[in-house]
Amino acid sequence: MPRASLRPRGGSGPLAPVLLTAIVTTSYPSTPGDPSGHFVRAEARLLARGGRRVVVIAPGARGVHGRSVDADGIQLFRVGGGDAFGWPGAAARVRERPWRALSIVSWAREARLTLAALGDVDRVVAHWAIPSGFPVATARSRGVPLEIVSHGADVRTLTRLPRLVRERIVRRLVAETQTWRFVSRSLQEELARALPSRDAAALDAVSDVVPAAIELPDVRARSAALRVESGGLPFFALVGRLVPSKRFDAALEWVATRHGRPTPRVVVVGDGPDRASLAARARSLGVEAHFVGLTSREEALAWIGAADALVHASRAEGLSTVVREATALGVRVETVP
Repeated sequence: MPRASLRPRGGSGPLAPVLLTAIVTTSYPSTPGDPSGHFVRAEARLLARGGRRVVVIAPGARGVHGRSVDADGIQLFRVGGGDAFGWPGAAARVRERPWRALSIVSWAREARLTLAALGDVDRVVAHWAIPSGFPVATARSRGVPLEIVSHGADVRTLTRLPRLVRERIVRRLVAETQTWRFVSRSLQEELARALPSRDAAALDAVSDVVPAAIELPDVRARSAALRVESGGLPFFALVGRLVPSKRFDAALEWVATRHGRPTPRVVVVGDGPDRASLAARARSLGVEAHFVGLTSREEALAWIGAADALVHASRAEGLSTVVREATALGVRVETVP
């Protein structure tokens, strides 16, 4: 495929090449308000607005294979894999139905083929070291700068793999990668601790720490409306996937212990397999809990903005996006030890 080009502004002149960045990701919004992978979309937009041509390769619903172009000119290729990927996360979905792991293998194969067909790519960015970095991007990146981005789940998966498998994958990624970007220093250190000293040093040599890009829509009017709808009574927000790693049970206990009188109120934004058990736990603790369910990202941000505080209990995140969002919205964050 020939390199795409655009004529410089101002009329005639030689055609200038447009640099092409391919982003491979297992999470990307399927609708404008979809919270899935919103930080990947934010990065793609930054690249596109900076003058790059951007192609995103991401999972789609079962049997979905297609290409679309958004308002920023970002081309999005959906290549299946929907059985494994999606809310509340690949790990939870595979635990629920182990056969979904086959969809990960299928997605990786289709993503590799799509990436190879793009032609003259100047840069490959793989969000999540596995399976986006290995095996997808490493099969295409020889001679092309490759950047791996680790957000947390991939680091946890790597550290739980058998030692020889983990070391083989990390060595391959380090050898192929120009930069391995972690969204927090603690994530980089967590992976380094799981490696022999020589491999940890090699990882450190290519590592960089950069928080994930975020975009914040103006939700002030909606937050004000939610406060009115809530009767003006104070409440705490718990936001995220309702899975064990988020420790929402500990967050409920924290609210009950620290804010138990009068009856504390929490709004839980998100969904997942732990919803029923968390509702039961809230009742047993005497916490008035309202479960909003899975909402658009804008609605989730509005609930955060309406809250007296965000309660954050997860220990599995190096730098929580929801904490950064709450801070940007001027909302106090209570961190559960």
